[in-house]
Amino acid sequence: MESKKQYSKRIRNLRRLILTTVAAACLIPTCICVILAIRYDRLNDRYEQSEANLAWYRDRYGSEKEILSSSEEVTGVDSSFPGSEPIDGMDVDYATIDVSGAQNPEDIEGTRYVYLTFDDGPSTYTDDILDILAEYDVKATFFVCGKPDAKYTDVYKRIVSDGHTLGMHSYSHKYSEIYSSMDSYKADLDKLRIFLYETTGVWSKYYRFPGGSSNKVSKVPITELVDYLDSSEITFFDWNVSAGDDRAGATKDTIYANIVNNVPRFKHCIVLMHDAADKRSTVDALPEIIEAIQAMDDTVIVPITDDTLPVQHINK
Repeated sequence: MESKKQYSKRIRNLRRLILTTVAAACLIPTCICVILAIRYDRLNDRYEQSEANLAWYRDRYGSEKEILSSSEEVTGVDSSFPGSEPIDGMDVDYATIDVSGAQNPEDIEGTRYVYLTFDDGPSTYTDDILDILAEYDVKATFFVCGKPDAKYTDVYKRIVSDGHTLGMHSYSHKYSEIYSSMDSYKADLDKLRIFLYETTGVWSKYYRFPGGSSNKVSKVPITELVDYLDSSEITFFDWNVSAGDDRAGATKDTIYANIVNNVPRFKHCIVLMHDAADKRSTVDALPEIIEAIQAMDDTVIVPITDDTLPVQHINK
């Protein structure tokens, strides 16, 4: 027969087992709920961030419908890269046509001037670009857009404090709005100019048309827009050498070749590159591009100034 003491011990053990089972039954679901709640919060944060990013892109580039519509209207646009600059005539041989400021090497004796220009910034890579330029003691020109995000404030200021030229490339970069009317064009340009002045203290005097002055998007004759720039004491710059980094399939090697192979064709080289989140290859190619240009005879890399002979695709 089992003693009373042994019986009591079995009862206590059974109670412990029951209590442990009940506790585990309560604790495990609670832990699962806590884990799920944490994961939900993280996913919700990512969702909200994605929504914010989407809203930013829509604000800058327009709706998906507008992007696709613009892509169909303009040649040279890769619709897989929303916001990429539509460049009409990218494959034109600028050495064979009359492009103001783009003179062939045999026409001029002396130094070749190369102007590295970056459109669309600032971006997540602007600081990397600025670091590379500083390493090689090179000054460039940044045709920027309007990005009031606080994270870019110091980037705008650094462009200026590092001695680079601050140019304008439209506030919104929305082709359908900028080029819809003269009033829209003026409003966008004035908004950017004031924004840059309030941010950096620089009253910018240099401009690059979104898509270049040869774009086919503008509903207002480009000559009228140029007249407005002239009246505002703003000089616009196109390009005669392009990195081709806005094209699908662009790589570090193609970007390097597009620039280095074409710079020797001109005495005044305005080089088009892009400063954007999807242009990592441009950043990777930049050091070798600078080294190759610096190794060319009688060649210097300089920023755009009031003395720069502008390359312009249209005749005013």
